[in-house]
Amino acid sequence: MSEGFAQAYEKLREFIVSHPEIDIGESVTSIPENVRPEFYVRFNAVREAYVEDRFAPLLNRARLLQENFSRAEKNLAELFSWEETPVVSPVQRFLRGYMDSMTRELFDPLFDMLKGKQTIGSFGQTASEKISALWPAVFRGGYEKWVILSLARLLEPEKVLQVNCGFLGPGERAKTAAYAPLTDVPDPEESGSLFFSPPRNAVFAVPDLIIRSGALNCYVAIRSEFSEGLYNAMNISSAREWSPVDTDLLVAMENGLTLVYTADRPEDIALVADAARFCRPDMMLWCVDAWSMDRKEVLSTMELCDSRINPKKGSFVIADEPWPEPVEPSQNSRIQFLIAGFEQRRLNPIVDTLKEDEPQITQISQKTSFHGTL
Repeated sequence: MSEGFAQAYEKLREFIVSHPEIDIGESVTSIPENVRPEFYVRFNAVREAYVEDRFAPLLNRARLLQENFSRAEKNLAELFSWEETPVVSPVQRFLRGYMDSMTRELFDPLFDMLKGKQTIGSFGQTASEKISALWPAVFRGGYEKWVILSLARLLEPEKVLQVNCGFLGPGERAKTAAYAPLTDVPDPEESGSLFFSPPRNAVFAVPDLIIRSGALNCYVAIRSEFSEGLYNAMNISSAREWSPVDTDLLVAMENGLTLVYTADRPEDIALVADAARFCRPDMMLWCVDAWSMDRKEVLSTMELCDSRINPKKGSFVIADEPWPEPVEPSQNSRIQFLIAGFEQRRLNPIVDTLKEDEPQITQISQKTSFHGTL
């Protein structure tokens, strides 16, 4: 037990002993209202001391991410802000308060230790396992949000649009594609308020945002945190290519890929997917935490994803730090690596590639079938 954690835990134990009205046992937790605020000051101090003692390197990285995300957010504040949702996503909670996000994982284990259900040793093991499980998803997701905001800035946004597609009604259940309702995808509208995370009960998978880009002189749509649509669309764009929403697609998208679309008309990129069809992207991004995955694993995964999704202009892997181990350069010309850190200018190759004309030869997976309509 580290000194900071030991001292904080001892103060908590002393407080409980000095207030016999507090009853924390194997099957009971009773903390009277008059002592509850002071109790939780000490309880929270224990959790914070543990995280500070055991996860100092992660806290430093979280602090750097939060500072850069906040800066990128302020740079676009004149164009849009995040809309509050009933349920705060783990990534949003992490970016707003990384210490609170990490210490939440220790709430039950610490009470279990006070109740005698865990020893100090088993508490430490449980706490470390829970934080280690939380970290890769929230840090990678937070870094992805920084990349999206930074890319939006590089695109020289003139206005921001959103597709307000609606949500499942109260008590309404999602149906299979064959029985899903059929309705129109709304036209994109200018908006100054966007969802931080796309709601999973949205009837269509639509872009997080659509930007009128001065840098590209066209519209650019970006979609993260993919989930398939729940309704079938009546008005999919004939200007885009579509493939079935199948298991291979859903498995690939579970990695946390970011899809990028470009078009002269925003209506052509208003729909990413409905219950049955997926719109082929112009580009795919994968933001990764170099501490959580080695480069060989990242390349192998990205090759599979690129083959299945087949973005027109290839894919980019964007890492927050260089990998420590020496690696061979990728032999796949469709996949490029960017060690961007938190330097916005290092994302310029993405914008430059989007400016290029479409390649004459496109690699198509045997499992992927793209059509004007399905």
